[in-house]
Amino acid sequence: MRARVVTLAALALLTSLGLETAATSAPPVSLVVSARGLNVAHLGTGEATAEMRLKRLLGPPSIPLTSTPGLSNCGLGAMSSWRGFSAYFDHGRLVGLSLGPGLTPAGRTSSGLRLGDTLERARALYGSSLHSSTEQGGTWFATTSTGRIDGFLNPSTGRTPKPSARILTIDVGVVGCPAMSP
Repeated sequence: MRARVVTLAALALLTSLGLETAATSAPPVSLVVSARGLNVAHLGTGEATAEMRLKRLLGPPSIPLTSTPGLSNCGLGAMSSWRGFSAYFDHGRLVGLSLGPGLTPAGRTSSGLRLGDTLERARALYGSSLHSSTEQGGTWFATTSTGRIDGFLNPSTGRTPKPSARILTIDVGVVGCPAMSP
């Protein structure tokens, strides 16, 4: 499982700050995530096009497109965020997506996995292609016909994550740097 510097403590902090709730009472927007990207912007889409499509769907970002010079060695040059969703760019192209933590905007994988679903539900959807680990506080990944999709679990304790562990994030592509150690 590829590890990322992002820790569950940081994810929990974002959630505790209330970033998972909608700012308005508008109906939730639903993003569909696959290993190829989003229903509105596949990985490899130009930065300007991806940003325009995301703004049209989600409104103005909570964190506008910002350069990430500290992550340039990790394949990331810029990012923007909409509450519980982040888009990552490098060399003017969309290279990664992270949905969660939080429930706004609403989203699911192309197989139907949603944030907050149990690991047991993920196994029912992905079968033997789904794997989990207690590394990095709890992670999961599935290899699909179009590539890999992964994320973090909450909580994860013991030798293997429990079937009741919840899907905290859904990630595709490049979303951060590898950790120095699991």
